[in-house]
Amino acid sequence: TSDAIKKIEYPMTSGFPDEQGVEMKKAISEIVVEEGARIRKDVGDIAALEKSIANVGLLNPVVIDENNRLVAGYRRLAACRNLGWKEIEVTVLPFGGDVLKRLDAEADENLFRKDFTPAEIIAIEKRREEIQRLRRGTPLQRLWRWLKGLFAGTPAQK
Repeated sequence: TSDAIKKIEYPMTSGFPDEQGVEMKKAISEIVVEEGARIRKDVGDIAALEKSIANVGLLNPVVIDENNRLVAGYRRLAACRNLGWKEIEVTVLPFGGDVLKRLDAEADENLFRKDFTPAEIIAIEKRREEIQRLRRGTPLQRLWRWLKGLFAGTPAQK
């Protein structure tokens, strides 16, 4: 396993003003999930998450402490494991064994986020439809592409 493919250091804003977080690849098998200590026990239906990760990749790394204990990203980790990934992008945060800070980090990630509103979801779908329409092109553009395709392999084109 690779220890650090890329290393990004940035100041922490959640209780670690003097500490640094490090982003790296980590073998999934090395990540320790302390089931008894975690608040989230059930990953739920992660089929949609797996599909998203397969299509666009892992957008947010999971968070582990300096002892490879999972802090945040239980569902992402499970989805990547189900996809057959051997390594996953992680952010390593130094908790220094402080179980309260680890608990707060797990809770904060899930409590202080905002889901899309119904209006925002509708806007996403409208934008997706517009992008798909533009990709298809006008009827004349589609006809032109079809005609070009008919003659793409002829000797006159070579």
